[in-house]
Amino acid sequence: MLENIDDLIAQSARTLCAVAPVLPRLEMLRQEMEDAERAAGRGYFFPDEDERVRGAFVRYLGARAALHETVRDLEPVFHGEPPMAEPQKLRVFAVAFCAACMLMRSARFIVDSYSGSKVVWRKLDEAEPRYGLPRKQFSNIYSSATHPHNVWRFYRAVEFARKHAEALWELGDDPNIAPVIQLLREEEHEALRMSKRAEARSRFRYLWHSVNRRRKSTLNNILFAIFEGSGRAISELQNPFHEKRVSPGVIREARRLLRPGDAIVTRHDDAASNLFLPGYWPHAALYVGSNEERRALGMQMDEERWARARDPVRVLEARKDGVRFRCLTDTLQVDAFAIIRPQLESAALARALSRAAEHEGKFYDFEFDFRRSDRLVCTEVVYRGFHGVGGLEFRLTNRAGRPTFSAEDLLDLAVQNIGYEVVALYGENGTSQLTTGMPARDRLASTYGSSERSGRI
Repeated sequence: MLENIDDLIAQSARTLCAVAPVLPRLEMLRQEMEDAERAAGRGYFFPDEDERVRGAFVRYLGARAALHETVRDLEPVFHGEPPMAEPQKLRVFAVAFCAACMLMRSARFIVDSYSGSKVVWRKLDEAEPRYGLPRKQFSNIYSSATHPHNVWRFYRAVEFARKHAEALWELGDDPNIAPVIQLLREEEHEALRMSKRAEARSRFRYLWHSVNRRRKSTLNNILFAIFEGSGRAISELQNPFHEKRVSPGVIREARRLLRPGDAIVTRHDDAASNLFLPGYWPHAALYVGSNEERRALGMQMDEERWARARDPVRVLEARKDGVRFRCLTDTLQVDAFAIIRPQLESAALARALSRAAEHEGKFYDFEFDFRRSDRLVCTEVVYRGFHGVGGLEFRLTNRAGRPTFSAEDLLDLAVQNIGYEVVALYGENGTSQLTTGMPARDRLASTYGSSERSGRI
């Protein structure tokens, strides 16, 4: 039994030393803190900021889970029957208490850093399938760090530590546990900086946070249900007798022109949604190419996505049924389309496509809200994959009080030769000719009022 306890202590000590560098501190999160501050100022995260902040949050959550597991493993040993000898019991306590201090200190850091910014904590509360994150992770940490039962248990451990302080620090002479004692000296000081009165104030702030979050969540759920119901109904309103102008022959021509990374902007003449979406061109999809093209480019995807994207599937597109890989013939069952190409080197293009593919499988966002990334609209597939890659930037526009990026905003970049170029155009204003290059750009510019667009942010 003694040998098993020694092994558990040694394993737990290694865990603490491994996760310590991952726990959040100001000096290691300066970039992410700056990202959060900028996002709070503008009201939303750019995709690259989102990824950095989420990445740091995911690393913290992994470390937090390991620390919780350490405490859970050691607690029954500490309180077990028959009682251990005092020196061994103190060694178990030292490791468990160090883990508790690390948990408390890091949770307070996260709460203190982000609870005052709705933009940030709502982002951290979003579900994110890319990282396996369920909803309300920030709120769960906030609740746990301020819950009276957890605070009471922590301060009971503090009292035990103070009562046995001399013997506890003498464990620093034991080479097997010395690194934990060093960690404990650092973590205990920071974990005990908050007074009990401050703990109570923090709990009241959490309760207010919880009320606001639930009220906002309820309203969002109601609004989303309304938007989803109306959006699905509108998307299905098309003339059943209307014959699409893009023929199989035109699709074959388009396939020869397309390259991975191209954006395909489309229009249905008979779609009722044209009445509600801005501009002549309402929809966009991302061409990801054939299996051979993707592998040659170096695009990265997990095996399940490679399986779902097998030929003839060559397009990543968000529609009412979600963000899915689709066949080009499905995407081009339309009346008009434009093909535009990002001006990126191969490595940057592979990175952008890999980022975009990570969003495959998400739901469609019927609220058209670019502040959240757990649900996507059509242009958001391009935006979240390509923004910040190779110098590409997508400036969002406020519409109906929300930051958005429309299909015509995307076309503006190609018409103005800002990171994109026009490759081809077909079917605009009822024409039946596929044009390429400069003629296509000039004709595309005439289909909508690019120069009159305003409201940039």
